[in-house]
Amino acid sequence: MPVYTFSTKNRVVAMLAALAVLGAGAALLLIGFALLAGVAIAGGVLGAGVLAVRALRGERKAPLRAPSAGSALDPSLEVFPEQPRIGQAAPNDEPRRIGPE
Repeated sequence: MPVYTFSTKNRVVAMLAALAVLGAGAALLLIGFALLAGVAIAGGVLGAGVLAVRALRGERKAPLRAPSAGSALDPSLEVFPEQPRIGQAAPNDEPRRIGPE
């Protein structure tokens, strides 16, 4: 694989090259920030437009509905495993056990 190097004996040319590389990096960073800001602004304008259209049409109901009473969790239906007692083997650990009891 070829290796490319940049070397110069003139300090002014080296400083100008370093400044050009740093300037190009700063320009790319600013362009990225500008694009990100543009996306944020466009999203805000689009969201405001959707809200304005919904307000003009009279559709003011919330897009997210509250859960119905039948969909709530019932704590009385929870199942907890039995805790094994210290010093006793669990029923499934018996070596002579073949099938369910």
